[in-house]
Amino acid sequence: MSKKSKNNSLITLNIGITGHRDIRHADREILKQLLIDFIKKKQNQCSNTPIVLLTPLAEGADQIAALAAIDCKIDFNAVLPMPVEEYKRDFVSAESLREFESLLAKASLVIELPLQEGTTIKNVNSPVRRNEQYYQNGLFLARHCHTLIALWDGINNNKKGGTADVVKLKKSGIPGKFEDKSKRLHYLQTGPIYHIVTPRKSNPVIDQPLPKPISYPTHYGEDLASSVKHDEEIHKRIDSFNKDFTKKWPDLQKIVKESAGELFANHPDLANDKALHNIAEKYAIAGELSNIFQKKRFRALQGLLFLVVLAFFFLHSNAEFFHEPLILLLYPLTMGIGAIWFFIARRKHYEYKHEDYRALSEAYRIQFFLKACGKNDNVSDHYLKRHRGELEWVLYTLRTSLLNDWESENKPVKLDITMRAFIFLKTNWVNHQLEYFNRKTIEHNNSSKNWSSLANYSFIIAILSACLLFLISYYKELLPENIRLFEEIIRSTLSCCTSVFLVLAAALHGYSDKMIFAEQAKNYHQMAQLFQLASDKLNHAIETNDVIEANDIIGELAQEALLENGDWLLLHRSRPLEIPKG
Repeated sequence: MSKKSKNNSLITLNIGITGHRDIRHADREILKQLLIDFIKKKQNQCSNTPIVLLTPLAEGADQIAALAAIDCKIDFNAVLPMPVEEYKRDFVSAESLREFESLLAKASLVIELPLQEGTTIKNVNSPVRRNEQYYQNGLFLARHCHTLIALWDGINNNKKGGTADVVKLKKSGIPGKFEDKSKRLHYLQTGPIYHIVTPRKSNPVIDQPLPKPISYPTHYGEDLASSVKHDEEIHKRIDSFNKDFTKKWPDLQKIVKESAGELFANHPDLANDKALHNIAEKYAIAGELSNIFQKKRFRALQGLLFLVVLAFFFLHSNAEFFHEPLILLLYPLTMGIGAIWFFIARRKHYEYKHEDYRALSEAYRIQFFLKACGKNDNVSDHYLKRHRGELEWVLYTLRTSLLNDWESENKPVKLDITMRAFIFLKTNWVNHQLEYFNRKTIEHNNSSKNWSSLANYSFIIAILSACLLFLISYYKELLPENIRLFEEIIRSTLSCCTSVFLVLAAALHGYSDKMIFAEQAKNYHQMAQLFQLASDKLNHAIETNDVIEANDIIGELAQEALLENGDWLLLHRSRPLEIPKG
């Protein structure tokens, strides 16, 4: 891990580089300028987002890309396929080795991939084992970059770990670290590829480098336009999060510190672990941003429904009482304000920010507790399997945001006693979530009943008003003289009440429907039952000192919690903010 590594809560947009080592000297400046142009384009697309280059710093393409990053004043991370001293053996000239050492000293982060199982410093010189290390390096690059740049002649030499292999990994699908054969039909983690057809000394297929259009994974869209739009949406979501974080951070620092600290309750010694601390902070930041936009979203919905009811009040007040053009004008004016209110809320993306940031926060919470008990699963391997598309930025963020802690990410946190980890999880996660889901079940059931009752009462008032209006109209001859004097006012009032309270009943029902109180109460109840079962079984495993059982319970519970959060997201997506049209 480099001394220069940073702990930054901004989401970075990572660009990976792969390419030939034997690039002609005459092509170096052309390629460097093409890379600079591409980086600057990304900087313009994402003005609030740090761009970071991931490069193995091998001679040729990797070093040219690092020099382009320096010229663009962006950070670059060195991703090495093996320990640095062993890696140096692959540099064929003293000049390229000096360039490597010079660039390595300027890297913001240095990641040395571990030797694969069965590989040691003594046998890593074996071609098979060395190629496997390069394959793992290419897999790491493809997995942790958003866009892969390939300075490649386009010829597949079938060399494991070579440029063609890295391009294939990014294009056809990256095998997840924990995938198994039962998951062949899951969407794989792919991304855009910027291919610059590049001559090499050993095979100058063209006269000079030739950039090709960016190619996109097939699941990005059916045609180029939709693929570009999908990719731009990922950029926009990442940049929007960074903008919100930067803007809100001065006001959030204290509450983020408190929220992150709650994860360490009763175990402050864990707070000294850098990786856990950074995950907890990311969880708290995403959670607090989600809370901000949740409040904005709910206020927008409440304001919209209030304005609709008020508009109908003005319309019927004019029809029944005032008969004034200015009063009538208040109806379209109020509806117009409601429409503007709606479009502002949609334009500022209150809905998706509330939902997406909550999804990100919950994933970080689960990542934290998995890490705390020694599990190094990356939750992106298990999360949102059925909810791709616009949420792909969340998966990318989860996969890449822990890069600065990569070294410690692969060293499980060790508590003094093995069972301490599971006791910690039971207290701080399982029991906490059980209490949370039970509380939310009650709250949402009560909210569902209360809002339904208000809607019913409004409807009953409307019906009673209509009935009274009928009685007064039908039996007007039987009315006392003193009431007959106010007959028109009474009729107008009852007519107005009938219409306005019907609209109010519809608005209250609509609010309850948009808030999904009843559906969420059912989901929360199911999750409470799940966490209760997990708590009971975990208790038994702890009492019998069954580490394997406790480990399996936590792993299964984590996947169930991720699935529930994905379903929560899908449920809310099904109730978008809309202007009432009924």
